[in-house]
Amino acid sequence: MTFISPWLAVAGAVAMALPIVIHLFLRRRQRPIEWAAMELLRRAVQQSQRARRVERWILLVLRCLILLLVGLALARPATVTALSMSQPIALAVVLDDSVASRTTASPDIAPGQTAFEAARAACIESIQALPSGSLVHVLTTSGTIEHTSEAVQPNRAVAILGELEPTHEPSRMRQAVDRADDVLGRLSMPGRIVLASSFSRGAIDTEAQVLPATEATLDIHDVGSDDTGTAAIVSMLQRTLGPQLTGSITVDVTVMRPGNDQARRSVPVTVTDVQTDRSATADAVFIEGSQRAVATATLPVDPTAREHAWMATIPTDRQPADDVRAATISTVSADPVLILDRERLDIDEGSSAQWIERALEPIAGMGLAHQRLDPNEVREGSLGGATSIIICRPELLDAAGWAECTAACEAGALIVIVPPTEETFVEWQDPCAAMLGPGVTIRRDLVNHEPPMRLRPQQPTSPITQLLTAELTELIAPIEINRSVTIDGPPTTVSPILMMDDGAPMMVLSTRGRGAMVMFATAPVPSWNTLATKPIFVPLMQETIRQGEVLLDAGSGVTIGSGRLPEGTTELRPVLGSTAADSPLAVDPSGQIVGAGAKPGIMRVVTAPGTTSTVRRASFIALNVDPEACDPQHNDAARLTAWLNQTVSPGVVVGTTIRTPQSSTSAAVWLLTVAALLVLAETLLGRMFSVPEPKAT
Repeated sequence: MTFISPWLAVAGAVAMALPIVIHLFLRRRQRPIEWAAMELLRRAVQQSQRARRVERWILLVLRCLILLLVGLALARPATVTALSMSQPIALAVVLDDSVASRTTASPDIAPGQTAFEAARAACIESIQALPSGSLVHVLTTSGTIEHTSEAVQPNRAVAILGELEPTHEPSRMRQAVDRADDVLGRLSMPGRIVLASSFSRGAIDTEAQVLPATEATLDIHDVGSDDTGTAAIVSMLQRTLGPQLTGSITVDVTVMRPGNDQARRSVPVTVTDVQTDRSATADAVFIEGSQRAVATATLPVDPTAREHAWMATIPTDRQPADDVRAATISTVSADPVLILDRERLDIDEGSSAQWIERALEPIAGMGLAHQRLDPNEVREGSLGGATSIIICRPELLDAAGWAECTAACEAGALIVIVPPTEETFVEWQDPCAAMLGPGVTIRRDLVNHEPPMRLRPQQPTSPITQLLTAELTELIAPIEINRSVTIDGPPTTVSPILMMDDGAPMMVLSTRGRGAMVMFATAPVPSWNTLATKPIFVPLMQETIRQGEVLLDAGSGVTIGSGRLPEGTTELRPVLGSTAADSPLAVDPSGQIVGAGAKPGIMRVVTAPGTTSTVRRASFIALNVDPEACDPQHNDAARLTAWLNQTVSPGVVVGTTIRTPQSSTSAAVWLLTVAALLVLAETLLGRMFSVPEPKAT
């Protein structure tokens, strides 16, 4: 028998010995004094003391046993017959091979090793200590979780572990442990699970997931991680005026310091165009106390090229996986803006589509090209690969049309919606709200503002209006809104672009899949507002399209292990100059990369012959790791222990190993039962042995 909390067992033994020690060291040394008159009394007392000495020893033994048994019960004994070195067991080793395991291991646990190497060594050590006849399952926390379809011999398991390498995918530790418990439950042999990881914040999120309960004995080996001197690239976004004819592109590269080093320092960032091999270097300078810094780099580009593929890198540190980031950037949009509206000649003030077309192309041939499509004609494949779609008549879209627009947005299109200018009994609000995202509602009743509503002088920060910020207050001052619809939604789903004086949004932004959505609460016609007749309307509509496409560039990357590729993608081929996989990567019909060979970098997209798409198909895809999954910071010991003990009960941290043996509850109950019986016996004997008080005469 062993104990889950051995220190409590030791405390029980000390508590048992304490009364004896006190008695031996503090008993009074008496010096007898002869007194003849007391001789007869002394003889009588000696005769009674012989009997009472035995009674006192019996009571002392009972009381000491009570303290010992209570201490042993609190220490939660566990039988180890299942783990006996003479009895074969079924062992499931769960090795953390996620991107978090690429960090350097703690020097006092595994000097010079990565967390993956240290964790693999711990698994191999556990296998080599198995008794003869034992069998082993090999599982990992990312990629292909189960590496053995059936239990194998220990030497075969060691060979399998030796062939494994860390992936660039996030950890799925909970699923791996659950799977290990499942495969062990199918065997008749006693089971044991060994889980080896650094347990960094990248490996597990102690607030978002819980280690599942398991019937097998669970040994957890913490190999630690070193987060000193690390930095990570978390984003690379275009800074210039969206897709346009330009001879250069400026990007902002954001670098984070997940470690505790708060001293002022800088990190050099190199940005490279993988197609031309041109590069530029800038420093990300951290202000003292800050964990975020931005480096700005500008590279010359071919203005006629449709898209570019760039890589940002920083010097390799203790976590190299997040030291590189890829991005695809558009410089010119060759696709015209698709406007969904029906031609009408009976509107004196002009339709929403007509005002929007004037704003997109104020002078013929200058601005953003556009074309129209009747909303009733929107069917599968009818959007023609448009990147930007403006829905001016949402009430004319049927279920198939809404489904096609939603699919286009999820695949990477920008959708702009304006409310219909004519009253209609068609319920367009619900499908529009569902498209915007969960929790969004659009009220059916129009709001008439008397007197007209104005916009707030101070507007929220939005990527759509970021280049208009300096003049935005002056531009929106003359706008008056007479009619609007009410858009309600949680801030996690929609973010305001422009706000009215009463706090209601006039424009909102949301994302869906790989695309983005913008909705106006008021139609751009004179009877609804003065927006279309004011100087802000032209730059606002053009910035909505341009900056919307910049957002599409930002969302065009795929996170390794969790992102999905566009429909019809069959293969990804590495682009020369990137750090992507050396060989092509296969893609399954769901858009998931097959295998664990994906690396950060630029990949060229290969699609199946005859594949149609609702949006223009990019030539390149940026593969990136999830920066949060790379976080090497240590999890707080108390939070980690609580995470392990929420469903696996009980468990305590012992050095670098957290153990949870079996059969602890029943043994503790038996010990407490015996202790209770001893308390009862001690009470009865104490009353029996006590000296009766003299009776009053």
